[in-house]
Amino acid sequence: MALVRVIGAGLAGAAVAHLLHRAGRAVEVVEGDPTWGGQLRTASAAGVLYEPAGAHIFHTADTEVWELVTSLVPMLPYRHVVRTEAFDRVLSWPPQLAELRELPGWAGIERELAARPAVPRADNFESWCVGLMGETLYHEFIEGYTRKQWGEDPKNLTAAWAPKRIELRDDGYTDLFRDPHQGWPDGGYPRLVDGLLRGVPVVMGQRITIDDWDDVCAGADAVVITCALDEFFAEHLGRLPWRGVRLVNHYLPGVDHVLPCGVLNTPSPLLAHTRAIETKWMSGQTGPGTVVSYEYPGAPARHYPIDDVAGANRALARRYLDELHALPGPPRYVAGRLATYAYIDMDQVIRQAMNITRRVLDQLTTG
Repeated sequence: MALVRVIGAGLAGAAVAHLLHRAGRAVEVVEGDPTWGGQLRTASAAGVLYEPAGAHIFHTADTEVWELVTSLVPMLPYRHVVRTEAFDRVLSWPPQLAELRELPGWAGIERELAARPAVPRADNFESWCVGLMGETLYHEFIEGYTRKQWGEDPKNLTAAWAPKRIELRDDGYTDLFRDPHQGWPDGGYPRLVDGLLRGVPVVMGQRITIDDWDDVCAGADAVVITCALDEFFAEHLGRLPWRGVRLVNHYLPGVDHVLPCGVLNTPSPLLAHTRAIETKWMSGQTGPGTVVSYEYPGAPARHYPIDDVAGANRALARRYLDELHALPGPPRYVAGRLATYAYIDMDQVIRQAMNITRRVLDQLTTG
């Protein structure tokens, strides 16, 4: 039987492997870490669940993706709410004009909003955000957070992803996402990844690089790569810039909740962390005791690709992808945030996996 070898057992690799296995195809997954799931980890302190790699909220408008996820793990009906510290208050994120009108400085903000261009300039991340909400709101809500999160001047970042993640609202809708399907896996994310990999052979603790390519191809009719391509190629063209975060987790006994919601953003440059997370809001757990996790940017990890305004990082990613496709051997495909160097959500990762699986199955069928 034709074999598909998948490199990486994070969400992308696990989803591809699951779909191929469900289609009756032979598949093998190779993972470099001692555990699978990538950043989708859930831990426990005195029985209180928390996410040691940061908050993950599953949300999607893709019904096929939602049906796959809910077939593997029950999803708690959680709607994600974020607040942010701004103007010495705790306000909604995205900002709501009804709240802003109550601020002492509203008259100046209103003048800035009236002077906005019809369409924000997309020269860079800062110009787009200022065009959307004016200088004052940009400074209070976004500038400090962005500088901490990315370690870059916002003028050096692309505006390409801003329209999806930055809003100014006047509708009273305070959930972060508008997707019809939202939730958090009952018991945590490992249950989702375990369900995806159930029945699939997985080789753990074997990190794959270009030096292993012949072994990767041996006996394989197709290869799916979900690891970081610069790491795979030993960074011989240069290292792709990533922004990593580290979480400092505090267990607080005898307390039900500490934060007003699941995530509290802290844009102030006077504080080193970017946000605080209380997973108990997502998990639906009750009873005394909670965990508050403070997220600090700048860790040496591959969490967020840095999309610079000049496009140099994405160009380097394309060069690595071109090198992968130039290698001899069976057809190969890439999926997931690491391999595609893309800032994408979990539902988009699973949709990628679905699309690639269909391509692999077509290839195996037609030869």
